[in-house]
Amino acid sequence: MSQPMKKMLKITGIVFGLLFAWFLCKKILFMYFMSHYVPPPVTISASIATAKTWQSTIQSVGTLTAVNGVDISAQVSGIVKEIRFESGQFVKKGDILVLLDTGIEQAQLKDNQAQAKLAELNYDRNRGLTIRHVVSQSQLDTFSAQLDEALAGVEQTQAKIQQKTITAPFDGKIGIRTIDLGQYVSAGTAMVTLQSLNPLYVQFNLPEQYLHYIYLQQPIEVNMNLPGGKIIKGVITAINSKVDQTTRNILVQATLPNDNLEFYPGMFAFIKVLLKEEKSVITLPQTAISYSLHGDSVFIIKAEGKDSHKKPLLNAYRQYVKVGERREGEIAILEGIHVGDQVVTSGQLKLQNGTHVVIDNSVEL
Repeated sequence: MSQPMKKMLKITGIVFGLLFAWFLCKKILFMYFMSHYVPPPVTISASIATAKTWQSTIQSVGTLTAVNGVDISAQVSGIVKEIRFESGQFVKKGDILVLLDTGIEQAQLKDNQAQAKLAELNYDRNRGLTIRHVVSQSQLDTFSAQLDEALAGVEQTQAKIQQKTITAPFDGKIGIRTIDLGQYVSAGTAMVTLQSLNPLYVQFNLPEQYLHYIYLQQPIEVNMNLPGGKIIKGVITAINSKVDQTTRNILVQATLPNDNLEFYPGMFAFIKVLLKEEKSVITLPQTAISYSLHGDSVFIIKAEGKDSHKKPLLNAYRQYVKVGERREGEIAILEGIHVGDQVVTSGQLKLQNGTHVVIDNSVEL
């Protein structure tokens, strides 16, 4: 091999050697950096698992109903002559609501009264004659029957007139009328609704297995799902006398105060029946729970060593739990957590097992 060729091969070898050495050093430095890399801590918020005593409850849903509530209608047909109420007003028992035209009945009443007056005169005249034995007792009985028949005719016509005078059967609030002046209404036609608003009933169903837990005058709490989440307290006032054999539920009725007339019949209600017993539970904020197909879990924070400033190093670890009842933003933990455990309440999506964390509870959830 010639001298120039040897020189070229040496130079080529040196160049390739330097290249391989450069890439090898780069790989070694990268591996060293990655093996010693510590990711920055994840900022989260945390809460301490606490023990609380919760009142045992049975939950259900129901509907508000009026103690008295009817659709006002006429017993007989007729033409609307007067409407003596305004839609939405409050009325008292006995207040006249609607008058139907009674022109024919009034004329009939005058005829009946005239016949009754004549029958009374005939009876009085013949009663005196009977005493003097001019008229027989059987004839007097006939005049007496005629008088009774005439008086019955007067009462019958007065009853027809009364049927065309529709009054409020109880105190309550009138709804929106569905009739107009001059309108012909048939017997049974609904004219307006009348509802007694204070107090109200709430009716709900409970499974039959809870029968031995419920009793009369048992306290309940009702939430109407309105803004503010106002809770209304009431008591159970009636328990149905049979269980529905189709659903195996029993109907329960409770009474609620409605002094401010905030609630109306037909509204949907969430109900909690308060039981006599209480139970101790471990609670966490509901935001601490992560739900997945594998099960419900939380991230527990553990102190593992100290940093250069002598502060504890905090790491988060996933812990599967069994959850129970939820109340007012808190959830009961049945298994997997102990009192005093510190648990992540926000920022779980950024965490994995062993992630270094920093707690910042300055932002309210």
